[in-house]
Amino acid sequence: MESRMASACPVGVNPHVPGFPLWDRHRRQRVSVGSTSALPLRQGVPRLLPGVHPFALVSTLPFLAKRSRKTICNAGPRVAVIGAGPAGLASAVALRRECPDVDVMVYERSPELRPGVGGGVQLHSGAALLQDLGVDLNFAQAMRRIRSRADSFKPFVGSVRRPNGEPASCTVMRDALLRAIADQLPVESISLGMELKDIQAKQEPGRVTCHFADSTKQDFDLVIAADGIGSLARGVVLQEDEEPRYTGLRIQYGVREAGGRPTACEEEVHQWFGQGVYALTATYGGLDGKMFEMLAVVFRDDAPVAENPNWNPVEVKDNCLERLRAAGHRDEVLELAKSCSRFFELGVCERPLGLNRWHRDRVVLVGDSAHAMPPFLGQGANQGIQDAVCLASELRNSGFADFRSDETTELSSGSAARMDSAIESALSRYTAKRLPPVALLGLESNFLGQVETLPGAVGAFIRDNFFRATGRSGVAGLVFLNGAIARV
Repeated sequence: MESRMASACPVGVNPHVPGFPLWDRHRRQRVSVGSTSALPLRQGVPRLLPGVHPFALVSTLPFLAKRSRKTICNAGPRVAVIGAGPAGLASAVALRRECPDVDVMVYERSPELRPGVGGGVQLHSGAALLQDLGVDLNFAQAMRRIRSRADSFKPFVGSVRRPNGEPASCTVMRDALLRAIADQLPVESISLGMELKDIQAKQEPGRVTCHFADSTKQDFDLVIAADGIGSLARGVVLQEDEEPRYTGLRIQYGVREAGGRPTACEEEVHQWFGQGVYALTATYGGLDGKMFEMLAVVFRDDAPVAENPNWNPVEVKDNCLERLRAAGHRDEVLELAKSCSRFFELGVCERPLGLNRWHRDRVVLVGDSAHAMPPFLGQGANQGIQDAVCLASELRNSGFADFRSDETTELSSGSAARMDSAIESALSRYTAKRLPPVALLGLESNFLGQVETLPGAVGAFIRDNFFRATGRSGVAGLVFLNGAIARV
């Protein structure tokens, strides 16, 4: 039975931002995705095309420490970024661009940043924003369409093209993405093995003290918390210790070097529906020009579990193959699963937004620490990158960078009060701009994940007809386009 709606958000990009270069592996030449329209958004909306599936895959921290040696400027306020994931690194790059005099340091709790660990990411709106920040994505795999498997492969609605006809989304391995972003930062601006243990706000002159696990502490004028779904800073901001909510869904991932998927499908994402088990296969650009293939298998498991992954590859692989067979998946999926050399498993957790604030005093949340959502719209990394760009822009507009370090190191009530006012204004505008769109995306993503994994024959009937009806009515295209536009 053919479904008519992609179960995850397609590619998306801010049409005001220039394109990024992609490698066309069919023609074996580098192609440049040209500049997009500078028309107002209502006039320059990208066209929807048959199908790209933006299922963002969650993974652990991996990237190499290869970074450019740009000089750190210490003249302005001091800013700490907690966490070296996509949102944290993008926050540091964006802030250095918007406020060149600000002294930005990134603190990562892992003592080693390893390549070849974790999975892949689909970039939609985030791709163009990263390009605008100078991030080189020429290693990325272009993503042109999604094909859905029921009785036969059919293209879904939802892909977005740039004006020159090239796809606006790409797929990348997470370690390669982090290295590409980190290349825009000075080597000395990323500090490893620095696990945050506590944050304390000082009354005067308004600074924030970060306490680390090695017993050191440092003062900052602003702390940007990008420390993920288990964020310590979130408890400080919201003054609560609520744990992430388990959604009842789990994902098993398999990774292998490219070569196991059908020929000439590198630019296609394939999604497969079994009895209560959803599968996705795609090709991703990785480190040093290598290409990788990813299998993601989504299923229900109501037993409460933590978000932390099961990294026993043999156990996960055997369980995944058994699950795929029981769900009636096709040989192509089974063969790819058999050939994967690396497997891991995650529980899908979220942080319900409600009307929560994202900042308190001089501490602000970005990415998953603010709005962790299920990955079924492919928006986690993209929304974190949007947070980073929006926050940096609002800090620039508030005049935050105009304060000099010699003014704020003294107990000057006037300087501290002016900086407090500038920061509060910037953080309030950031939250007001970013919270509404991510709240809606979080609800949509959770809903799609539940529909994709409905069990039994009745569940399959509901699932297929839901996707068909929303596709034909145009609702699918609107949902996809909503996720494709950067709101920064």
